[in-house]
Amino acid sequence: MKNTDGNNTIIEKDYRLPDLLVNLMMHLNFWILLFIVFIMYHALWGYVHEGSALSFLMNSRHIPARPFESILSSGLLYACLLLLLTTETDPGIHFLLKLIAETIIVIVLSRIMSFCYMGMFLMIIANLIRRPIGRWNRNITFMLVGVCYFLLESQILSIWIPVTDFSDYLNYYGSDYAKIFQGIINVGRLFNVFLFMCYMFFIVRIQMSENERILSLNEQLRDANAKLEEYSEKSALMAQTSERNRLAREIHDTIGHSLTGIVTGIEACIMLFDTNRELVKEQLMAISEVAHRGMEDVRRSVRALKPDGLESMPLDLAIEQMIDEMRRSTGIRFHYNCVVDLRDAFGEDEAEALYRTVQEGITNSVRHGKPQDIWIMINKIDDVINIIIRDNGCGCPDLNKGFGLSHMEERLQMLDGKLYCDGNNGFLLRAEIPIRWGTEVNWNHDQNTDS
Repeated sequence: MKNTDGNNTIIEKDYRLPDLLVNLMMHLNFWILLFIVFIMYHALWGYVHEGSALSFLMNSRHIPARPFESILSSGLLYACLLLLLTTETDPGIHFLLKLIAETIIVIVLSRIMSFCYMGMFLMIIANLIRRPIGRWNRNITFMLVGVCYFLLESQILSIWIPVTDFSDYLNYYGSDYAKIFQGIINVGRLFNVFLFMCYMFFIVRIQMSENERILSLNEQLRDANAKLEEYSEKSALMAQTSERNRLAREIHDTIGHSLTGIVTGIEACIMLFDTNRELVKEQLMAISEVAHRGMEDVRRSVRALKPDGLESMPLDLAIEQMIDEMRRSTGIRFHYNCVVDLRDAFGEDEAEALYRTVQEGITNSVRHGKPQDIWIMINKIDDVINIIIRDNGCGCPDLNKGFGLSHMEERLQMLDGKLYCDGNNGFLLRAEIPIRWGTEVNWNHDQNTDS
């Protein structure tokens, strides 16, 4: 198992580095903006004081704004841009409106700077990368922002948006200073790109670290699941052993005790049969009482093994509750149709067989078929109850009866019933259960009355 503490520490450090790089880009772009606007402001005042403003305007395609207004509007717009970039919004319409506002502000700032610098678009792209938006929305926004950046960087927009060339402002300072100022702007542009590339590097590194951490967590989860499965198997084995011990104790304390008394009494009767018939009769009466008590103990033990649903409610309500609980817990659509009055005088073994057949059929469909719908039909033909359970799951063409189906078939065979299964188109289970319709119940009642 991998240790993820070191990876978590690296991820935390890497998360701080992109934030630091974005802050550096914000400061760098502010100083570049301030530098360019100051050059334009100083050049305009220079042309005015030297009396060459008319020549400047004649060579310019556009009448520039007042210098003070350019400085003030640039500062306000850049402050609004920083506010939008640092504002968190939920993915959706608010995020889209914020992105549009950021793009418009950058375009306006680029126009104020005569489209000589467009590096502020990289701040918008960096802000997009670290936002939790969907992949499709992210691709669309990247494409739109990238198109705007390309149009500005290639100065294609200057064809339709008239601006004064930045070179006209630089001409005021002469060729030497113009090259120095242009070099400073180029260095700022390259440094801004370098910061953006470093930002992308750390974002990719964070993503890779996250993937490694997820793989490590998945490995830990698989190990935990393996241990849970092992623990579950041991728990099931312990529960099975405990149940066997309980049944063994139950048999020993009830049937074993009663049979011991009956065997001992019969042996005494055999010995006394030829010598004392009256004593044999008394002994046989005592044996009968022991047998009756043993019968009561057996019935009590059988009732203890009865399903909880059948213990607390009638058979029809118990089946409906079981189906409803399975529907709510799995989300599968159940279609239940019963045309038999399940409150008739079923024997306990018959009621349990009906209940267990429906329960095992549903469980088998849910566990192996992964269906969306399960249909359950209970009808009666003559004295035979038919239970039909089918689903629209994946089915099982090569059907091998596991423990559940084998146990169900054994239970039905004890009642002279039959089980049919078909896994070619979904899964179909059909059970036929001959019903005594109260015969055994009435017979037991008569026996109890006689005794």
